[in-house]
Amino acid sequence: MGPIVRLLIAALVLAAVPAVLAAQDDAEAGPAPGHWSLDIPVRGYGVSFGNSARFTGLRFNFSDAGLDRIDGINVTLWKPGKPVTGAVNGLSIGIAGPAAGELNGIAIGVAGVVAQERARWITIGGLGVVSQGSLDGLSLAGLGAVAQGELRGITVAGLGVVSQGGMTGASVSGLGVVSQGSMTGFAVSGMGVVSQGGMAGIFVSGLGTVSQGRLDGATVSGLAGVSQGGMGGVHFAGLALVAQGGIGGITASGLATVAQGGVTGLTVSGLAIVAQERVRGISVGGLAVVGQGGVAGLTLAGYQVRASRAAGITIAGINLRTYAMEGLSVSAFNQVRRVQTGVSIGLLNYARELHGVQIGVLNVARNNASPFRVLPGFNAHF
Repeated sequence: MGPIVRLLIAALVLAAVPAVLAAQDDAEAGPAPGHWSLDIPVRGYGVSFGNSARFTGLRFNFSDAGLDRIDGINVTLWKPGKPVTGAVNGLSIGIAGPAAGELNGIAIGVAGVVAQERARWITIGGLGVVSQGSLDGLSLAGLGAVAQGELRGITVAGLGVVSQGGMTGASVSGLGVVSQGSMTGFAVSGMGVVSQGGMAGIFVSGLGTVSQGRLDGATVSGLAGVSQGGMGGVHFAGLALVAQGGIGGITASGLATVAQGGVTGLTVSGLAIVAQERVRGISVGGLAVVGQGGVAGLTLAGYQVRASRAAGITIAGINLRTYAMEGLSVSAFNQVRRVQTGVSIGLLNYARELHGVQIGVLNVARNNASPFRVLPGFNAHF
């Protein structure tokens, strides 16, 4: 998943380049701006034409510079002077794009929208929406929506949604959704959903869903779902589900489900289920189920079940390999290296210490006295 994640992040950076460059271009300060304006009917209120610093009402200006505060409607044609300052409370409309220290209300830019500190409520950018601080509310961007702080609300972008802080709410993008912090809510992406922190909610990705922390909720991934922590809830992946911790809930993968911890619940995998700890619940592996800490419940594998201990009902097409078995096991070769307690059915049944029944072509119970140690058809020890 490493190359896939790097590709996703690179693509998102490219998606945000136009708006980010606009924000960086405003960083160098120019000469002190003048604040000439024609205000009707009185200065500071009504309708303003020009670079008024403070105004309440309807204001028209070619390019803002040294802005302090505008309450009402602010219409501009060109990008603002440097540095970008002030606050606009109300409706901001721009051709090159409205920009201010704070944008509170509705901000619409044909090219983009840039906020130095915060943009909130409704923000719409033809190319990009960028906030050097937080981005709150409804945000729509043709290419990328980027927040250096937290991103909260509903965000829709043609290519990418990126937050350097946490992300809360609903995010939809054509390419990727990336958060440097935690992610909570709902995210849909054509390529990937990635969080450097934990994730909780519903996440759908065409390629992969990746969490550096714990992943809880529901995920659908075209390729893989990966969690550096545990994974709980409902998770589906076309290729694999991988967790550094445990996996619990309802999970299904096209090839493999792998956990450094245990696997609990209903698990279906086209190829294999592998856990460093115990596998419990209903577990179905196309070829194999491997539980280093044992398997318990209903366990089915097309080829082999391999576990330190098998409890419940265990069915393997070719081989059950375990040190201890309790319950019922059905396999061509039931290989219990230590203690069997229960019933095994197969072509060849082997138990070093049998406390139950073996039914098969050949049955070996090494704790039975000769000539009952190896018997055809049936063997038992109580």
